[in-house]
Amino acid sequence: MKLTLKVIAAINIVLIAFFVQTPLYAEDASCAVYISATTPKVDRPYRVNQTMVLEGKKMESEAVYVGNVIYTRSPEMAKGKWVATPMPDLKSAIDMAKKSTTRCSVSGADAINGIPMKVWTSFAVTPFDPKPVEWKTWIGAADGRVYRQSSAGFDQRISYDNVVAPDPSEIAQPRKKR
Repeated sequence: MKLTLKVIAAINIVLIAFFVQTPLYAEDASCAVYISATTPKVDRPYRVNQTMVLEGKKMESEAVYVGNVIYTRSPEMAKGKWVATPMPDLKSAIDMAKKSTTRCSVSGADAINGIPMKVWTSFAVTPFDPKPVEWKTWIGAADGRVYRQSSAGFDQRISYDNVVAPDPSEIAQPRKKR
């Protein structure tokens, strides 16, 4: 597998981190509100700017979630063009998150750009580490939207203003099968 394919896979996996976790635990009731808040809403477009460290290399990427499509872009993939991927099946994703996310609690308060936040702590198993990884998630106290998520080597910033799908000329076209 080429590094480029690994990078694309890693970016897409982390962008929907709660939906690709290995189901290793029984459902933790303390996580119901948290999982609901972190589940993408098809009718709520948003943009994610992300930094992650993979195999010792720092990578930056962005994603736009519009309708049932995730558009991702980074310098390492598709010559910097956007890659369109269908949104995963949310019912299955939620079921997996319920089984692999544990110990969810509000651990403090903060503000992002003047917006009051509840800071949540949770633990989840990811494809990168079989041991539960601690996550911090900033959720708007008034609107219930996720504005930031972070874990070791990973940071996402989420925004909701003026989010539209990329221009079709900026989207990589799928390769034709031979």
